[in-house]
Order: sequence, then C-alpha cells, then structure tokens
Amino acid sequence: MQVKLAGFGILSLFLIMLVPVYAEVTEFSIEKNFYTNDEEVVFVGTEDEGRKLISVLMTDPNGKESMLVSAMSNSDGVFETEPKKADNFFSIIGTYQFTAFTIQKDNGKIISLEFDGNRVLEPTKYVLQLNSIQDRVIQVEKTIIFTASVIDNSIIDVVYTLENTTIGLKNTITGATIDPNTGKFVWTPSKSYGSYEDVIYNFDIIVNVEDKEDRENISITVKKAYDEPEIEPKVEPKVEPKVEPKVEPKVEPKVEPKVEPEFGLCGDGTKLINGVCTIVQKIIEKPWWQFW
Repeated sequence: MQVKLAGFGILSLFLIMLVPVYAEVTEFSIEKNFYTNDEEVVFVGTEDEGRKLISVLMTDPNGKESMLVSAMSNSDGVFETEPKKADNFFSIIGTYQFTAFTIQKDNGKIISLEFDGNRVLEPTKYVLQLNSIQDRVIQVEKTIIFTASVIDNSIIDVVYTLENTTIGLKNTITGATIDPNTGKFVWTPSKSYGSYEDVIYNFDIIVNVEDKEDRENISITVKKAYDEPEIEPKVEPKVEPKVEPKVEPKVEPKVEPKVEPEFGLCGDGTKLINGVCTIVQKIIEKPWWQFW
C-alpha cells in the first residue's frame, strides 16, 4: 500500500511539472478614449502575478495577424506599452482586434478598436442620454438661459441642436439658440410672443454622437403680456316709431236752418235782415171807432 501511495505522489509531481504555469492578463485597454492618426497609441493593463512579459497581437479587419508590441509588467502586475504611431499599423478602415497575453494567446485579454480613417477608438459602450431639463416660465423681453448636458460626462464630441415640435407657425419659437458643443440655450422672447394670456411654446433639445441620438421635450411658458382691451358693446341705433300725422276729421260747416218767412218770402210780417227774411212784429192798425 505504501508503495502504491509513493508511486501516486511521484506521478502527481510529474503531472504538475508538465502543466505550464503562467500569469493571466486581467485588464487591457488603450490609455486614452481615442487617438488621431498623428498621435502615438499606448496600451495599458494589468496581470495577476507581476514582472511578466506581456505581448500584444493585432488582427486587422481582413483577419491578418501580426505581433504589434510587448511590455514588461511591474511587481504589481501593471504594464504599459511603448508609444507607437497610429498610422504605422492602422491603415484599413474597420474594426481591429488586439489580444494581450503572457504565454498563450488563447488565454489572453481581447479588446476591439475601430478605425474610421482619421482616428482610432474603442467601440461605443455607453448609453447616450440627456439629463432631465425642467420646463421654464418667462416674461416677454426677458432672457432665459440654461445648459443641456448628458448623463455620462465622459462622452465626447456630442452635438446639441433644437427642433420645433409644434405643427404650423403657431407657438413656434424663433431666435432661440443652443451652442452645439456646450449645450448652452439662450432665448429672449420679444413682445410678439406675448398675448392676452399665458402662451406655451414646445420644442426638442437633441443630442447626437455619431449614429446615436437622444432628445428631451421642453415647454417654455411666456407669461401674459398685456390686458385684453375692453370692447364696448355695440349699440344699435334707436329707431323712433314712425308717427302718422293725426288727421282731424273734416268738419262740415254748420248750416243754420233757413227760416222761412211766416208770410212768404219777405212778405208781410218779414223783413230782409242780413240777407235773411226775418219775421218782424206786425202792426195791426185799429179802425178809428175803436179808439174809443
């Protein structure tokens, strides 16, 4: 039994000696966010043992492999390659793959870099999103200023723009500006934007980075600028009723009845007075013998 155990121990030691022991690269990247053609690229990273030789293998967009550069890590396992001019190895537009390893490439750490003809950078790994922007209230002829920004402030080369969202000309802002690089927004609404009541103007602030975009809708309320003039009620002209002239009834002149003379027309006992035969007292004469 002891012989068997001794043989097993020797075999285990032999197997251990056959298995290679090597450090593993734990972190690997370029030193900056991006490099232009005329800059020198530096790779940085760490390995888990310290004082190891790190090799960097490049695979171009066509699949061709070539050993690019190497570096020695310090006692803490940190390494940094010598600067290498970007245009010395970036010539084809597309995606390059780089592998950092100590002994075996298959166990190395891999990163990808994109070359667009002018610069090299890691593929986008961020989410482009604007910080929330509060709605604003302003008076006419007053200036409103605020600055748009993205949540991830490590993102570079962002571009800010404005876009009206109201259909038609009503409630559309003009004269507002936003700095495409800093996101600073400035607007001074003139009197023409004021009204008899509060008016709301809507628009989008947009941020772009290459093919990525985010937008935030903003409302600016321009406060009531002046009072609505009182409108006098329309007074209809008073039409006086038409008064028909009063027609007095025609009065026929009163005709006094004609008095016929008692004794005929102006005969005995009548006398013509004012053209009318008028009865007069008839004087009766007595015979002479009646005087006595």
